Amino acid sequence: MMAGPFKIGVDDDTGADLGFVLSCLALGMITMEELHMWIHHVIAQTPGGDVPPHLVALLALQKPASVFRPNDAVMRRIPHDPFITDDRFDAMLGLQFFLRRDKTQAVDITQAEAEDALRRNPEVADRFFALFPFLMEKVA
Repeated sequence: MMAGPFKIGVDDDTGADLGFVLSCLALGMITMEELHMWIHHVIAQTPGGDVPPHLVALLALQKPASVFRPNDAVMRRIPHDPFITDDRFDAMLGLQFFLRRDKTQAVDITQAEAEDALRRNPEVADRFFALFPFLMEKVA
């Protein structure tokens, strides 16, 4: 399922962008406010406002835990982004540290290992800022 240039379905083959964005939320790379900003960004980029109801329903949620709790009214499942390999996941942790200056909880990787993974996988930062262009000014 597409909304403008974004893959925002709930199935893995149609929801890669949404899966990446929700992974960013789960890792603490973005806040709920930034998730809502991304949804508004998608809506603005979607011709004719043809945005699926599950994306709009996410705007009503205020806590990250609510996003990941099964809820047929919002999403019946969380899409996975096949872009996220083990090494890219570690790179996402490196980017999370860079963006937030803290380490996510319950991960078995050091900050140095995560930063090394990010250096080996610069496409992770490219993908992040392509999906969140409005966050560029925060790191500039």
